[in-house]
Amino acid sequence: MRGKWLAHCVMVSMFVGSLFAVVCAQRRDVPFVPSPPEVVKKMLQMADVGKNDIVYDLGCGDGRIVIAAVRDFGAKKGVGVDIDPQRIRESNENARKAGVTEKVQFIEGDLFKADITEATVVTLYLLPSVNLRLRPKLFRELKPGSRVVSHDFDMGEWEADEQATVDNYHTVYLWTIPAGVAGTWRWSGGQKGEQQFVLKLNQAFQKVSGTLIVGGTQTPISEAKLTGTRLSFAVLRRVGEKQVKVVYDGRVNGDTITGTVTISGQPQARQWVAKRDSVVVEGTWRWTLNGKTNTIVIEKSKNGYFASLLNGEREPINDFYVWGAGVQFTIERDGKHTYNGVVEGDRIIGTVDGTGKWVAERVKRTARKR
Repeated sequence: MRGKWLAHCVMVSMFVGSLFAVVCAQRRDVPFVPSPPEVVKKMLQMADVGKNDIVYDLGCGDGRIVIAAVRDFGAKKGVGVDIDPQRIRESNENARKAGVTEKVQFIEGDLFKADITEATVVTLYLLPSVNLRLRPKLFRELKPGSRVVSHDFDMGEWEADEQATVDNYHTVYLWTIPAGVAGTWRWSGGQKGEQQFVLKLNQAFQKVSGTLIVGGTQTPISEAKLTGTRLSFAVLRRVGEKQVKVVYDGRVNGDTITGTVTISGQPQARQWVAKRDSVVVEGTWRWTLNGKTNTIVIEKSKNGYFASLLNGEREPINDFYVWGAGVQFTIERDGKHTYNGVVEGDRIIGTVDGTGKWVAERVKRTARKR
């Protein structure tokens, strides 16, 4: 069933709020409240839905968003997922009335188990807690450049790329799934390719930071922006007697970035091709924090990477992400801690809780004696 939580509910009395929470808990989600037509329109406009898009609405209610996507915006296909059979019946009937049955599909089922890998746009109107539970799935299953739009509720520390207000009451948030760019990238430059460039990038959602090393000189990058597969950043470099601004702009395709380099004061841009060092993210990793040893296992399947905390038995880590050679996850053993780092050979080097240093070592398998 489509979960809806009206923003003004926070203003009701404690008694009504408590009763509402009890009812919602019994029904596994919150009651169905349809998005107004003007909000639906704004959501699809912000996602820039067009003829090549496949739009999934998770918790589709009466189907109005996917119907509008194919009827009004020309989307190639619309798919709605809802756990409530009554909502699915309403959606199919509404699609019939709108004359779009051949371009839409409504699936009765758990939105957390739905296969969304073909989606280019995902729309949501759910509880904040449900958005956060969905967040890792969106990163695992959606391709970089896919858009996610939510009515009224955000994604926590994953900041929206855009947001808008509709009728001074409703808020619409837009995110673009970023490519994974964390890791070490290398390329050659100079007049004869004699200079070696090493770019080390860290990533947290679409936020990127790092340093560029040229000839032993390390310089922090600035103005980094990652939107889908497009990455750009700037660095100040000394060229001759002057310090100039150099802007890199490229498209990420797996372990390759292809684009241009523009040097301040030079009218013509140069071609730029960078290759990322190959790393193995999956494996067993161990570190010690506050005197206690932690071990996680990272595994890869056809649906992406998954991680488990070894604590006697395997305990799945739900809030887990891999972006290129980078990893981020949150565990709540002995207090809640968020780890972010980059795999470098047999180590993960990064931070815990944004400030403290974190280094995890790969646990290597030992050969069995025969």
